[in-house]
Amino acid sequence: MKRYFPLALLPLVVFYFSSTGFQCGSAETTSAKLYMQQKNWAKAEESLLKEVVKNEKNEEAHFLLGQVRFELKKYLSMNESFTNALQLGDQHKVDIVRYRQSVWGSLFNEGVAFYNKGRDSAVYYDKALDAFNTAITLMPDSANTYYVAALADYAKKDMAGAVRRLETAVGKDPKYLDAQKLLGQFNYAMALEKLEAKDEAGANALFGKAQKAYEAAYAIEPENAENIRNLIDIYERTKQSDKAMKLTSEAVAKDPSNKIFRYAYGAFLLRQDKYKEAGDQFAAALKIDPEYSDAAYNLGVSYLNWGVAMKEESDKKYEAERKTNKAAKEDVAYKEKFKEALPYLEKAVATREDDVLLWQTLTKIYSNLGMSDKYKKALERFDKLTKGK
Repeated sequence: MKRYFPLALLPLVVFYFSSTGFQCGSAETTSAKLYMQQKNWAKAEESLLKEVVKNEKNEEAHFLLGQVRFELKKYLSMNESFTNALQLGDQHKVDIVRYRQSVWGSLFNEGVAFYNKGRDSAVYYDKALDAFNTAITLMPDSANTYYVAALADYAKKDMAGAVRRLETAVGKDPKYLDAQKLLGQFNYAMALEKLEAKDEAGANALFGKAQKAYEAAYAIEPENAENIRNLIDIYERTKQSDKAMKLTSEAVAKDPSNKIFRYAYGAFLLRQDKYKEAGDQFAAALKIDPEYSDAAYNLGVSYLNWGVAMKEESDKKYEAERKTNKAAKEDVAYKEKFKEALPYLEKAVATREDDVLLWQTLTKIYSNLGMSDKYKKALERFDKLTKGK
């Protein structure tokens, strides 16, 4: 799984803020307003800090302090001052919302810019997270910020942190498709690691989480081929073939002219060793789109596996008969399936010219069919691809 996902900047909206006028107030507040007009932000902050210590119930002073800290780019302190102001009244609520949105947008884009630079130096991922974390503090209900922060965590190889962020993102927006898909992928990857470590219980728990995310993604966008494939895979992994069958067969029944649904149903049937039925679905997908290379390749695989299964059965029968009949003959009907597979697998070479397994498969088919010239060429290609491996 790739660790870098390019991100785009958000278009920023220009906000207009209310100006600060002179009204009757304490000496500290009056001085602060004068300093603000002079853009002497440090002195303005100093005066307002004195005022909120003397009069902590002064809503305007807290708001002004937030404005000053905005100018000083002290965004966390700014947010704290605005929170204090809102606790005392909503006179400046509209402006506070605008300030927070403005800073959030700037920090979001700053984080994205740092994240995109992470390809050159990993130190930028830390800078991105600093920006995203501050943005989250300002707008904690923005699912999108948790999503991009998760990408930065993942880029730093903090999978657990990335998953926590994505869980928060989908908790705030259950219909966030990209977050659901990525959450499924991350949980699935961690489940595979658990399997390698012989932790079956841990793997099953993570597969369950991956399934939940994939099902949510499918519910959001059921026509998406990737969503279907992900669900088929997780159902197969967790021995829920009945669900995979229902998912794919119902999709085809609902829209039989959809090549993606046909392909997905065929892929499921192929995994179940239902070669004819799988081939029928891949053939239907090719009828819809004759240039659908994946369907063509898998149609060839269906015929090939069908032939292999027939050969295995034929070999068993032949060996058993030879024990009582030395003149017994081998049933070579399987070769017809190999012949049917060839056009599709040979066509696949155009898009899979470096596919070692494909070339190895072709050498075996050519050998079985006695096609010596093609066998030699395929073997040469296979040897070239595997040289030194």
